[in-house]
Amino acid sequence: MRVLIWHGWLLEGSGSSVYAARMAEVLASAGHDVLLLCQERHPDRYPWIDAWGTVGPEGPSELTMQAAPSTPGRCVLLRPDIGRLLPVFVFDEYESFEVKTFVDLTAEELDRYLLLNVESLRAAARWHRSEVVIAGHAVPGAVVAKRALGGGSYAVKIHGSDLEYAIRPQTRYRELAQEGLQAARVVVGASSDVLARCTELIPGIGHLVRTVRPGVEVESFRPMPRRQALLEAAARLEEDSDPARGRPGLLDEEVVRSLAHRDAEALDDLARTYDQDAPDPGAAVRLRQLAEVGGPLVGYLGKLIPQKGVELFITATHLSKRSPAALIVGFGTHREWLTALSIALQTGDAEALAWLWEAGGMRGRLSRADLATGNASGMTFTGRLDHRYAPGALAAMDVLVVPSILAEAFGMVAAEGAAAGVLPLVARHSGLAELSAELEGEVARPGLFSFEPGPEAHRRIAEGMDRLLSLPSGERDELRHGISGFVAREWSWQRTVTHLLEVI
Repeated sequence: MRVLIWHGWLLEGSGSSVYAARMAEVLASAGHDVLLLCQERHPDRYPWIDAWGTVGPEGPSELTMQAAPSTPGRCVLLRPDIGRLLPVFVFDEYESFEVKTFVDLTAEELDRYLLLNVESLRAAARWHRSEVVIAGHAVPGAVVAKRALGGGSYAVKIHGSDLEYAIRPQTRYRELAQEGLQAARVVVGASSDVLARCTELIPGIGHLVRTVRPGVEVESFRPMPRRQALLEAAARLEEDSDPARGRPGLLDEEVVRSLAHRDAEALDDLARTYDQDAPDPGAAVRLRQLAEVGGPLVGYLGKLIPQKGVELFITATHLSKRSPAALIVGFGTHREWLTALSIALQTGDAEALAWLWEAGGMRGRLSRADLATGNASGMTFTGRLDHRYAPGALAAMDVLVVPSILAEAFGMVAAEGAAAGVLPLVARHSGLAELSAELEGEVARPGLFSFEPGPEAHRRIAEGMDRLLSLPSGERDELRHGISGFVAREWSWQRTVTHLLEVI
């Protein structure tokens, strides 16, 4: 079958990006002919991509071929020619692009972006002779597919950020989503929650929606002993060809100076002085050091942006009575603020913390008594770890916290952690609540893997971590085995793609 996937961004760094990548890989592995349209700048990093190039109104460019195709099918990646402007839902840095949020686009910028994608998709589908077209997000994917291909000829995947950061706040995106979704063959989402939010905003599409759970790369995300997991991840990092692109350790001194001068602009500027796409140069050394830690280890993996609530995890770790070591894996423009928070907690600097909570809009305020009695062991940051390294980092954790304050479609990181045998602790809202309920149902322990969001959530996270870390080791092992087996059985990418094709 010839399957075309339209995804507007990269193949790592967000749930929708990982979804597009894994879907394309599994389809090619099953023998399908896949055409993947996205803005990935490094297709050579993915051995399942056979060839790549660009595409515009006149069709594809000459293709660059991968040395040795690794799948029985075929996957070609084409980058639509859209110029330098890349619209996003939540602001972050992207290599080679000028980035603006969708809500900040002028009418002319939006029209041009849509037109260039429509022309590229139309030309690509004609060249590929696509039999199935899957477009990502209610906007822009749905309307791009509709204008390029006509009604009834494509399926749409809903991921959630488009709903909350474009469609809900602005009428123009509701109108575009309505145009694209009402003409779709089917509209799929990872949870009933994300589909309910979609149909609330775009009435009249209820007969089109279907729930299709996302998957986990269960061959990579699997239980491992902590020391082995961390040492293997460190060894892979040391093989990286250019680790110096990432955040230098000396930048912590600049964070300390910026914090001492209460300089918010300097903290923001520091995040733009290094390549967010790369691991920290010292990440391998830090993972090796953690491999020698004997006590509990809690962690966070994901974007370092305000919407993910990472500061709640940091302050909760400070409050934990089990004094765990903490690992933060991820990248984003909020990294220096989070580093400053960690430093201020470690030094017990109440004035600096008050400034961070006020100037940075951070949640999770602590009292002076909390500072005096809390865990001051600090945080281990690694920068971005992609799927070559992330499975080891996850498998090493005892508890994975997902403190997101935005409505999530599902919570793929929590599912990956569960596959790796990590006990998750996730906010009980949106698609995250559905994920935690399924895992809790599997082990017959309601509420064990979730916490109530809202004011004072950091205290409930601390209590949840302590609850999980206090379980007898045999009981924890039984829980790990139960949730890991459940994910491997129910949420594999093979199962996801099979279900998706059935629905389409």
